Amino acid sequence: MVAAAGPVQDAAPPQGFGAAAASFLGYLPGLVLAMACLRVAEVAQGVQAGASWSVLASAMAYDVSALLRYGLPLLLLAWPFLRQASRKVHIIGLGVGWTVLLWGHAALIHYHASAGVPLGADLFAYSWQEVRTTAAGGPALRTPLLAALAAAHAVLWGWLLWHARSGKPRWPARAGLAFAAIAAASVLLVPTRLDGVFPASSGAAALAANKTAWFFDDNLHHWRTHEAPAKPAAAQDTAQQQAADPALRAGYPFLHSERTPDTLGPYFTAAAGSKPNLVIIIVEGLGRSFSGPNARLGSFTPFLDELAQRSLYWENFLSTQGRTFAVLPSILGSAPFGPNGFSALPAIPPHAALPGILKAQGYQTRFYTGSNLEFDNEGQYLRSAGVGKLLSEKDYGAGYQRSNDWGYADRALVDFTLAREKEEQREEQRDEKQQPFAAIVQTNSMHTPFVFPGQDDYRKRVEQRLAQLNIAEDRRGPYRTQRDIYASILYTDDALRHYFEQAAALPGHAHTIYIVTGDHRLPEIPMETRIERYHVPLLIWSPMLKAPRAIKAVSSQFDLAPSLLAFLSHNYGIKTPAAVTWLGTGLDMDTAFRNLHALPLKQTKTELSDYVSGPLYLGQDQLYTLADNMRIAPVDDAQAKTQVRAQFDAFIANNDAMATSGKLAPPESLPPQLAFRAEGRSLQTAAVASGLGGVVVDNTHTRRDGAMLQVDARFANHASARSVVFVPLLVLTDAQGRELGEAYGKATTLAGAQELPVTLQIKTSALAPGQYFVSVIPSHPDTGKPAGTGQYHVPVQL
Repeated sequence: MVAAAGPVQDAAPPQGFGAAAASFLGYLPGLVLAMACLRVAEVAQGVQAGASWSVLASAMAYDVSALLRYGLPLLLLAWPFLRQASRKVHIIGLGVGWTVLLWGHAALIHYHASAGVPLGADLFAYSWQEVRTTAAGGPALRTPLLAALAAAHAVLWGWLLWHARSGKPRWPARAGLAFAAIAAASVLLVPTRLDGVFPASSGAAALAANKTAWFFDDNLHHWRTHEAPAKPAAAQDTAQQQAADPALRAGYPFLHSERTPDTLGPYFTAAAGSKPNLVIIIVEGLGRSFSGPNARLGSFTPFLDELAQRSLYWENFLSTQGRTFAVLPSILGSAPFGPNGFSALPAIPPHAALPGILKAQGYQTRFYTGSNLEFDNEGQYLRSAGVGKLLSEKDYGAGYQRSNDWGYADRALVDFTLAREKEEQREEQRDEKQQPFAAIVQTNSMHTPFVFPGQDDYRKRVEQRLAQLNIAEDRRGPYRTQRDIYASILYTDDALRHYFEQAAALPGHAHTIYIVTGDHRLPEIPMETRIERYHVPLLIWSPMLKAPRAIKAVSSQFDLAPSLLAFLSHNYGIKTPAAVTWLGTGLDMDTAFRNLHALPLKQTKTELSDYVSGPLYLGQDQLYTLADNMRIAPVDDAQAKTQVRAQFDAFIANNDAMATSGKLAPPESLPPQLAFRAEGRSLQTAAVASGLGGVVVDNTHTRRDGAMLQVDARFANHASARSVVFVPLLVLTDAQGRELGEAYGKATTLAGAQELPVTLQIKTSALAPGQYFVSVIPSHPDTGKPAGTGQYHVPVQL
């Protein structure tokens, strides 16, 4: 067919911009069809991982939006070739340029499929060596994407040749001018994100997004905002501020008096005269959606689940970052982020951190990892934070085998850590030093490429775990597609089991407090909501623990160092700085769901667009209510949104001011000199957002009773004043979010701090077996809108 059209014909160059644009329109279908090949392959990969083909409609809308917004730049880049008389120049110029675009687009699709998030401006927040390490440690291009890329090349070059050989202009100049005008207007009028137009889960929205448009949009946004840091809000009268907190000082926006209460102390038996050891284990990628009670995907951490039954366990704990870059400053120093992470600041400012405070008072401080300490500038941060001994991949001897480009697998890390700790602790016993220690252990196996020793055995164990969790056969496809990821979770869980079994024989075990948490939830398994990326477990276990406790109150990594120091100060005489820069206020121990904290969450090094305040969560400028198990629901409350946005803007301004000045704390405030006094200490040191009133739903449980589904829930008024009148509302939906039925309770109101158990039931006999979801909401009796914080999307198996 192409040959019949004759050889490539030259023609007079187009007359003017309109004619060149018309010629561009004739060639453009080749690029559109080639991109469509990649899009189909991308969605097919997503369907294998658990997405629905219904996302294809949203994906097409994103692609049309991208074409409209970037049509003019494409036209301008093509214009130098289209102005030439030779059609061979057209083919070669457009063909080579668009081939490069196809390869770049395929690489961005592959990155999203591997990392779980689209690539944006965060690419430029890493050094070239870090980019090389990440690329080397990632998986190769998958066969379906390579096949689609080959098809895209054939379609692109086939169309270019066919169109050039036809020799006839397919569009008049006025059509070219109309396209240019529409494309120019689209730059201003078409939104970059269509999440609100096409509601979907966080994972589905990321899959639907056009990855090349996302990359350029995010970089343009970052460069615009990076060049214009936020201005601090107008300050109150200095004398008035200092009367409220004498530690406040101009030029140090995060400085305040140390006022963290000792919330941990009542749960431990203090050993007189013997300071406890601390072991903080930071597990790469450990998220609550696949670990612990009510895990959305089922729990693949049987050992941690068993350990949680003997521990203090926070079910609604938040990491403060969506990648590893900020976990050490957050956990050890409760520090702000700066533009690209605290560790990435040109010079890490002097600041108080847990290891340094303990080291100054006789503790040995050590850090263990199987990876490179230069990635994310971890080594420099740890030294600035007061860690005395850093042990990384370069310290492993011949007895350990490297597993991938990231370094040594978690079992090797555990064995190495145990051997060194045994040596360190026995040496201290021999020398009669008996110094307490604080050790930090950072794992890495739950990370791309998910390669580790004994992998075949753990792949088989994934199937066994699916059977133990009673995952129905028709729901196992996504688990099998991501078998290597789930295998890595089981592998790391086993490595932790081995660590705790062997650590029990170490000399200092009886006086050691063990803390386990995730640095962030791994993104390679699709997420249902954006906040799921931050939802990680926290457990604290020790032989000194009096009793286990399941805690539903929200806390974050910012709260860990302040709480540990308050505990050590109150019970063991450890002194702390009188003025600190903690972003956290301490761990909340309440067994009911509540949030007394306000905190920022940084998704990547360059994206800071999430903020939690009280029962509300602001994610990419959309307001949500926050409920037990970190379930969220969008809410339309302009007053509450304004309140949260003001708090977030104040943090951003202070964060920018700190980064610009390079000052976090004055040097004279750093030495630990404050003894513990209980007066004036509180978990809630600043107002958190309210907006929706104080009624919160938690402890939702379901049970079958014949043809009826009964749902038990607790409605609690967390405010001191009487609540508004509300109606308990039960909503049943299917897996696609379609509402299947509702049930109501009686309108009521709650006195301050009052709780009310409610049972609602709904008929389910006509429903086919499968997974469904219930939401329990305090609703307004007239409008039906939320009158408090509900508990949403609780899974039910019928």
